[in-house]
Amino acid sequence: MDQLKPQVLVVDGYNIIGCWDELKSLKVKDMGSARDQLISTLSAFHPWSWERIIIVFDGQSFDWSDVEGVEVVFTEGKETADTMIEKLAAGLAARYCVEVATSDYAEYRAASALGARTLSAVALKERLAEQRQIYSRRLGRKTDNRGIALNELLNQTVISNLERLRAREDG
Repeated sequence: MDQLKPQVLVVDGYNIIGCWDELKSLKVKDMGSARDQLISTLSAFHPWSWERIIIVFDGQSFDWSDVEGVEVVFTEGKETADTMIEKLAAGLAARYCVEVATSDYAEYRAASALGARTLSAVALKERLAEQRQIYSRRLGRKTDNRGIALNELLNQTVISNLERLRAREDG
């Protein structure tokens, strides 16, 4: 049944930055650039791989904005990113198939207990590489004069949801 739900990815921002070598070295020079790079990297996969991508960072004051199609959240004062991630996982589970990306073991277990699927930083990076290869193959595939069909670019969840909508209108 979860396969029919749209997918949302909730990312433990600073944790992923601290785990990916290219972002880890960038954060030493400029944390803002490391955040921007993470946002930019993940935005390339929205909406192809996930309907929503939410990156959560610890912050000083609450802020929720949309950057390049990715929802970026900074927690407020005493609230940690972990607490916000847990609230999101619990709150979104009824409507979405929730995946939480973190290599924080305690957060990994908490998200799992709330029914979210979990991805380590390494698993997220591998998933992005796989998605990039699939997308590249789709674009590189020889097509006839009509070009690339839309269903060759959309992920299976989106295609299934569109087919359900079409069936409702026909029936």
